[in-house]
Amino acid sequence: MPKRLFPRDKTAEDQNKSHSRDMDSLNLPLPPLMDPDLQAARNRHKTPKPQRNGELSEFQQKLSKNPYARALATPVRNCAITGVRLPNYFLLDFGLAPHPMTEKPWQMPRLALDPNVAGLGEASNSDQGSEQPDTAPTEDDRDNKAKLVGQRPDQTVAGSYIISQQSAMKLVSEVRRRAYMHMVPHRWKQDTRFKTDDIVWREDMDTFVLDLMRRKTVRLLRYLSSLPAAYIAKCENYQDIQSKHQPGAVLWLGGHDADDVSNTLEEAPPPYAMVKYRAACHIPVYNLCALLSTEYLGQLRASSQLFHGTLAVVKQKSSTMDALMHLWRLMGYMASNAELN
Repeated sequence: MPKRLFPRDKTAEDQNKSHSRDMDSLNLPLPPLMDPDLQAARNRHKTPKPQRNGELSEFQQKLSKNPYARALATPVRNCAITGVRLPNYFLLDFGLAPHPMTEKPWQMPRLALDPNVAGLGEASNSDQGSEQPDTAPTEDDRDNKAKLVGQRPDQTVAGSYIISQQSAMKLVSEVRRRAYMHMVPHRWKQDTRFKTDDIVWREDMDTFVLDLMRRKTVRLLRYLSSLPAAYIAKCENYQDIQSKHQPGAVLWLGGHDADDVSNTLEEAPPPYAMVKYRAACHIPVYNLCALLSTEYLGQLRASSQLFHGTLAVVKQKSSTMDALMHLWRLMGYMASNAELN
């Protein structure tokens, strides 16, 4: 059959097929924000791990009940002052909270936003009305610390981390304003909800944080003493510790009352003191007379008879992990404090 000298006209169907072939050759890869494989690779570390079907091994059980292992396993963060990268257990998380009166941003520790810390949120209306809005608080304002935190933790701006040491808090309070602004995170400077120049740092931040940590320590110990499981046990002397089962920390209380404490300070254990337990391990000894003030130690004694005496033992259980970790954290925060040495 002879070939056509002139090709026949393309139909609409032929034109659609040709157009689809041309479009297939021009297809571009998906952008990263729309690529499901790339998004799945990015988010695989954020999805919760499936629960283990079997029981934990003996070594895993020991790690889960080890407060030091738990502290070292916390996420690593960067200190805004020293630039040191540490597990965030050794750092204090700070955020910006609006002042309830002036709405100015105050740099506050997130520990102050913990509703379980006793004493917060108890400021009266008369105290709030007598506050000076343009004056940074001093030690005279310690009774009004609750209203400086604010009652809206959901509006707190993403925070920064500072090494958990009282000397570091005091250093920030003593630096000039220009040096302090260099410590402010860059993302805070880009936030349009507030002015960076309006950020306020408490002049007594070192004692403010210390007071919060002492409150939480007392709350945790009082809670353990109220449980029927006997997580805290009294000891007559250091030899009596050997008869206790699974001790996690030794509390040195100094005596039965305040007079006994003043008379026995010379026998107080030094910072980071340890006691040997059954030739197998060493247990930290915490001097609560130095870690806690007389006021908080009195509250602790009044809460339970377990704290009447010279020594007490906190058992190393899953329920006591928060208390054991917080005692160690309070010790580290006061490492440079003259009261501790």
